[in-house]
Amino acid sequence: MIKYIKDSIRELKHVVWPTREETNNYFLTVVIVLLAFGIYLFIASTAFTKWLFGLKDLVDNKTTIESNVALPDTKIVSDEAKIPKVDSVKVKAEPVKTEVKKVEEVKTETTK
Repeated sequence: MIKYIKDSIRELKHVVWPTREETNNYFLTVVIVLLAFGIYLFIASTAFTKWLFGLKDLVDNKTTIESNVALPDTKIVSDEAKIPKVDSVKVKAEPVKTEVKKVEEVKTETTK
């Protein structure tokens, strides 16, 4: 284990670390690429969404137009003619009479 740590420290001494200026340039490059990619995704997503909704509207309008076409031999009847009118009905509610027996009475009646 100690040999591994010594070898790791020796290898870290061979690493060429970037300067502060190089680190700033790399950071700036990464930020610019991320912003460009984000803008591209936003534009592509918006265009695709508008295209899908346009296609949906086109299909909906086509089916609406086709469903509104009446056949020549059919008669169009208003909703009023289809539904019969019913006068209000008055119903008298009578109380329901129930008998309640004690459990003891029921036992004695069934055992007789």
